[in-house]
Amino acid sequence: MIQTRLIHDLNTSKRSVTYHEKETIWSFALALALVVSAIGTATSAFAATPAPMEPVTKIATENEDAIWEQIEAVEEKSDAIFQRNAALWEKLDEVYNALPDDYDFTNFDEAALIRSTNALTEAEKETLLNDIKELNELDAQMEKLYGQLPECDNMPLYEKALEKADPKVLDEIDTLEQEYDRLCEKNADLWDKVDEAYFNLPDDYDFDNYDEATFIRSLSFLTDAEKDELIADYNRLVELDNQLCKLYDTIWGDTGCESGICPF
Repeated sequence: MIQTRLIHDLNTSKRSVTYHEKETIWSFALALALVVSAIGTATSAFAATPAPMEPVTKIATENEDAIWEQIEAVEEKSDAIFQRNAALWEKLDEVYNALPDDYDFTNFDEAALIRSTNALTEAEKETLLNDIKELNELDAQMEKLYGQLPECDNMPLYEKALEKADPKVLDEIDTLEQEYDRLCEKNADLWDKVDEAYFNLPDDYDFDNYDEATFIRSLSFLTDAEKDELIADYNRLVELDNQLCKLYDTIWGDTGCESGICPF
């Protein structure tokens, strides 16, 4: 699907902790919040008095860690494909976003869209179609790997752990995720401009020592007030990441959260 591909394109990992990396990671976390909220509500409704908590279900097994390493390797290959033709994927993104509301998204065909657009040359179309072929092969590998992750009673261990979670913890997660979402949306237009400037950085830029606040301060198209607001938002997003990672650990065990970014 093109939306999935474009999200991957926006998440190529030159910098350590950035707004758009957070935004993509949390697209999964926010979806997960719906499950969290539903389970939390149901738990509250059925539990008139709190029952003793069962031990936390530890999802990280030696076998599962190996699978996640393979998944990460496949994702890196996908990212590399997007990186090598990033400008073309951005063109395709513009084409996709310009589609009318009555477009048949239900039967969306990425290859057909590429072939039909006038925004790309024949050579560019061929390049993207070849990329899609490679990406589809990687998607198949990814699906197979996810299918190898352990399950318990035909229910993924993530969901199994959610059922045993403290409703108060689930409520706290929901509150923090809502704040995270509000912060992401509040200055979305400004973050888009920052992201565009980031992806236009030269290849010899010192990405190893990248600092988000310093980069924002260097952008001449932002006013001082806008810079202050974005940096304040960014710092709060990092705080929320850290808080949420700790809460997730109480449900799923050690999720490997580090540098303020949860692996969701």
